[in-house]
Amino acid sequence: MDTIGLRELNQNPSRAVARVRAGHSLLVTDRGSPVLRMVPEPDHPGPMQQMILDGEATAPVEQGMPDLIPELAPETDSLADLLISERARERDR
Repeated sequence: MDTIGLRELNQNPSRAVARVRAGHSLLVTDRGSPVLRMVPEPDHPGPMQQMILDGEATAPVEQGMPDLIPELAPETDSLADLLISERARERDR
């Protein structure tokens, strides 16, 4: 990723935009500290990205997949026992 200073971006924004259009990502810095990132827009956003762009969804805070299945606590419990206890907890709600 290329780096560009805020002053250079202000003085010649068309050059920076041309670089981004060409497929380069730019990190804009202010006195050496990163302040923003300019990246090329994808040709066709996916469904989730389109919902984010339309304001119908928010981008995830954390990267990666969430843990959907909890760790099996004690190794003495069978999967069937854990499923039965989970269903009982859901009924009690």
